[in-house]
Amino acid sequence: MKEIVSTCIYCGMGCRLKYIVDKDKLIKVLPCPEDSVSNGKPCIKGLSIHEVVDEGRIRKPMINKNGKLKEISWERAIDEIYKMMKSFSPDETLITASGKVTNEDNYVIQKFVRSVLGTNNVDSCCTRLCHAPTVAASEDCFGISCCPDYTSEMKDVDVLLVVGTNPASNYPVLFNKMMEKKRKIITVVPLFSETAEYADIVVKLFPGTEIAFLNCIANIIAADLKEIPGQGAEEYRRVIEKYDVKSVAKICKISEKTINEVASMIKSSKSFGVMHGMGLTQHTTGVANVHSLFNLAILKRGKIFSARGEINVQGVGDMFASPNTLMLSKISERIKRFWKIDVPEERGMNIIEALCLDVPKLCVVSGFNPAHSMPDLNNIHKNLRKTFLVQADSYFNLTSRFAKLILPTPLLIERDGTITNYERLVRRVTRIREPIGLPEWKIYSMLAERFGARGFNYKNELDIFKEIIKVIPDYEGLNAEKIYSGIDEYAKKERKIERYMPEEFKGTEEMRSEQYPLILFTFRSRFQFLSSEATSKAKSLRQMYENKPHFHVSIEDAKRMKIKEWDYIKVTSKVSSITGPARLDKRIPSGFVGAHFHSEKLLVNKLFPLCFDTRCFTPNLKLVAVRVEKI
Repeated sequence: MKEIVSTCIYCGMGCRLKYIVDKDKLIKVLPCPEDSVSNGKPCIKGLSIHEVVDEGRIRKPMINKNGKLKEISWERAIDEIYKMMKSFSPDETLITASGKVTNEDNYVIQKFVRSVLGTNNVDSCCTRLCHAPTVAASEDCFGISCCPDYTSEMKDVDVLLVVGTNPASNYPVLFNKMMEKKRKIITVVPLFSETAEYADIVVKLFPGTEIAFLNCIANIIAADLKEIPGQGAEEYRRVIEKYDVKSVAKICKISEKTINEVASMIKSSKSFGVMHGMGLTQHTTGVANVHSLFNLAILKRGKIFSARGEINVQGVGDMFASPNTLMLSKISERIKRFWKIDVPEERGMNIIEALCLDVPKLCVVSGFNPAHSMPDLNNIHKNLRKTFLVQADSYFNLTSRFAKLILPTPLLIERDGTITNYERLVRRVTRIREPIGLPEWKIYSMLAERFGARGFNYKNELDIFKEIIKVIPDYEGLNAEKIYSGIDEYAKKERKIERYMPEEFKGTEEMRSEQYPLILFTFRSRFQFLSSEATSKAKSLRQMYENKPHFHVSIEDAKRMKIKEWDYIKVTSKVSSITGPARLDKRIPSGFVGAHFHSEKLLVNKLFPLCFDTRCFTPNLKLVAVRVEKI
C-alpha cells in the first residue's frame, strides 16, 4: 500500500491530497496537513475522489458507426483524426484545451494548433464560459492576466466584500481562510447564499444591478477625498458622481440605509479586500462588472481574491490556449526563436463563435462537455451533429452521444506535470497509478509526427515544462527541477499598473414581461462540480445531494399557481421549455425560480438564449426570464 501526494481534480484552489493506493487501486483519500492551500482541511468533494476514479470511464478509443460505438486501436484513432485534419482547412477546425488537464498538456495542444495547423483556432471552455471577464479586467486594470494578490494576505483584511460568489458552498477551503480571523464580511447576493449567513451585512440587490451599486459605494467614499489613487482617477470620479444613494437604492431595490452602512464599513476599513466569482462574470456585462469591483479595490487600495472554476483554469490561459492574437503578440518573438515558425496573425475562433455561430467542419474537444455546458442547448445540439466531433475525455457524458470519435484521457491524478491554481501558484501533479488512456501531450505529439512536424519529440513532462519556462514570459525564472520535486513557486503576478476602468450601469440583461413574469437563476450545490461527470458517481456525495434534480420555487408563487411539493412543472423561456419537479423553498423570493445546472436530467442551459459579453464572449448563464406552468 502506497501513500502518494498529488493535487485534487476539481476547483481552482488546487489543494494537495494524500492518495492511498493498493495494487494500482485508489483505496482512500486523506487530507494533506502540510498543504499550504488547504491547511489540511480540504472539502468533501476532494476527499471522495476514490469513489469516482473507476466508474463510467472511457477506457478505449471508440468510433461511432451508424449510432453504435465500436472499440478501435490508438493507431487507427490517430489516423482518423489526421485524415480529417488533412481533409479540412485549418480555418474549418477548432481544438479546445482544458482546465482539467496539466499545463504541459495545454501547452502542447496550442503549440500543435499554431505550429502544425497554422491557425489560432484554439480555446478553452473553462476560460471562455467562466472567467474570461476576470482575465480581461485584470489586464485592463493591473496589466496582468491573473489575480494580483495572494491568499496569505487575507489574514490582514479587516473588511471583506464578497460579490458574485458563495465560498461557503462552492469554495469551502477559501471560506475557511475567510473565517480564520474575525473580520467584517459584506455579501452582495441577488437572492441567497450560505456565505450570507456569516456576514455582518447582507445586500440582496436586484440581479444585474451590481455596477450601479459598486459605483455608488465608490462615490460615497471618494466624496471625502481630494485626490484618489490610480490612473484615470478624474474620469472615474466623473462617472461615479452620477450614482447617488437615492437613485441607486431604487435601481437595486434595496434601502438607502443598507447602501450607507456598506459605504461606512468599507470607508472605515484599514485593510480592505474584495472577492468575486462567476456570479459577476457569467453575464453580458461580465467585463464591466469586474471592472467596477476592481475600481473600488483600487480606490481603497484593497486586496483582490478571484474564486476560479476548474483546477487549472489559470494555467490553461497562461499557456496561451486562446484565439486572442493580442495576447499572443507578447510571445511572438519567443515562438519564432523556439518553434522556428511565424505566428499566425489572424484571430482564431472561440468556442462561442464556433459552436453557436459558424460551425467548423472538425472539432476536437478536451475535458469539455459542450452538450451540457453551453447556452442555447437546442441549437448547440444541432450544431454538434453538423461537425465531425472528436471527444477526448475521462468520462462518458452528454457530449459522448454526439461524438464521431472518442478518445480516453487520464484523470488529472493519473498524469504527471503541473497545474497553476487560482492565485498563480504552480504546483506539481504526481501520477498516483497507471493512467487510463493517453494524455493530450502524447496524442498531439503523435499527430505532429504524422504531419512530419518537428519540435514534439518530448521525452517526458519535465521536458515540456522546461520549454514552457523559455516560451511563456510569466513563467520565466521558475525552477523546473524544484517544482517537479514538489516545491511550489509563483509565476509572475505583480501589478504593473493601477488603472480605473469606469463603467456605466445600462440596465439589467433580463427583464420580466407579461409573457415571462419570473426570473430563473442558476446556482451550484456544494456536493456537485460543474456538469457532474465525476461527482455524480460518488456515493457519499449522492447521499448528501438531493439526487433528483428539481426547480426551487418560492412559497408565495407556488401558492398562487397551486403547485405542491414535487409537482411537475414546465419552465419556458423565449428559446425553450424544460420540465421537472418543484421544491418549495422559503429562501426564494416571489418572482424568482432557482435551479442547479449540474444534471443532464434537468438541462437548465436550454432556457438561456445566446447572449454574451461582446468583449470576451462569455455568455449569460445566470439569469433568464421565464414562465412556469403546473403540469
